[in-house]
Amino acid sequence: MKIGEAAKKTGLTVSNIRFYEKKGLLRPKRREDSQYREYEEEDIRRLKEIILLRKTGLSVESIYLLYEGQAEFSVLLHRQEEELSEQIERLEGSQKLCRRLEKEKGLTDLDVDSWLSCVREEEAEGEKYAAVEELLEDLAESTGLASFRGDPYIGRYFSNHWTAKVLAFMMMLSLLAAAFTSVLSGGGILGSAVILFWLVYLGAFVLDFLRFRKQKKKKEETE
Repeated sequence: MKIGEAAKKTGLTVSNIRFYEKKGLLRPKRREDSQYREYEEEDIRRLKEIILLRKTGLSVESIYLLYEGQAEFSVLLHRQEEELSEQIERLEGSQKLCRRLEKEKGLTDLDVDSWLSCVREEEAEGEKYAAVEELLEDLAESTGLASFRGDPYIGRYFSNHWTAKVLAFMMMLSLLAAAFTSVLSGGGILGSAVILFWLVYLGAFVLDFLRFRKQKKKKEETE
């Protein structure tokens, strides 16, 4: 059957199916006479499996690992359940905050400092709220750190509340590397060259990140 028929049988759009093919989740056969994709019942079954797994909140990357035999079904779902539990805790905290803020007259009348102080105290006591790390999220995405979240084994350690710590650790390693190599070089011209190298490296990193942010903003404006 053609892709249009596969879309009707699964309830997916043609673009959805092509996206899953591009990500390696689906590999339909091609007809020898025309090279058009030919979808069989096993492909329909695979698409329905993908829909079901996506309903659990699993990422496309995690599903890919499952089909490639790099992740176990039960382990994958257990990790996802734990991640969802953490998300639910954060959402519940945010929901409670919404209910409390609803009682206020309006945004301009809010004692913002008092509210933030209260939220931070509650977070210190274990309450969880939605993370506020948009810039760090973009930094994680541009450096490729965000891709670790799709990993069924270590992805949970790269959730929102870990992003800042991981990136700070990376920057610290960069600075330590600069200092260490400078000391080994014995200073002088070579030491200055090493320091200049790291400055250029960090400068290129910042410029690349700014370019990434600009492209992302442009893409969001056109969508």
